[in-house]
Amino acid sequence: MKTLRLLIFGTFVSLAFIMSCQRNGKDVIATNDQPSSTSIQTDGKQTNGVCNPSAYAVTLESRTYINGNWQWIWSIQNLNPGNGNNGTAQDLSNWGMQLGTCVNWNTVVSAAYSSNGITWNSFSPSYEVNPSQGCLSTPIVKFDFGTSGSAKSYYRLVVSQDYAQGPVTGVYKSGTNTGCCVFNLTGIGCDGPIEIVE
Repeated sequence: MKTLRLLIFGTFVSLAFIMSCQRNGKDVIATNDQPSSTSIQTDGKQTNGVCNPSAYAVTLESRTYINGNWQWIWSIQNLNPGNGNNGTAQDLSNWGMQLGTCVNWNTVVSAAYSSNGITWNSFSPSYEVNPSQGCLSTPIVKFDFGTSGSAKSYYRLVVSQDYAQGPVTGVYKSGTNTGCCVFNLTGIGCDGPIEIVE
């Protein structure tokens, strides 16, 4: 009888261990700087694709004082456009960036995007988690405008305070094959993500 109890207990422990390993194996997140083909899952969202943080060139084009405000302009260019296979990257769908801890959200005046850097499309910016991607689950300023081929796209954020430029975290979302990915860029930086003051 004692042997039977030990056998049942051992079977139960083995099954619990196997089930635990299977459950944890589903929560794979790409965290290294090398391109990786993986299934990325965060907060229940799953994206299949290749995470390549260097797929797009993100450049701080200018930081200019105009009419009492500071205008920040970034550009993004797909360095190897294609279908997402063999090292190519699909057109960017949208992207966003975190802001530094010193940034008071009330100082954000406006935001816009452009396909040529001349004609701008304004929108009301917000600082929240982007539910359309599963790679970054912290708030960002989302630019819901992508790229087309190797042409540059432009993004503008106007703030009423003079903030320093510094390293911040960004996230992009592209097609099914390229997926989403976290990367670093030069932005409105301080010590970390923004703490919203309302």
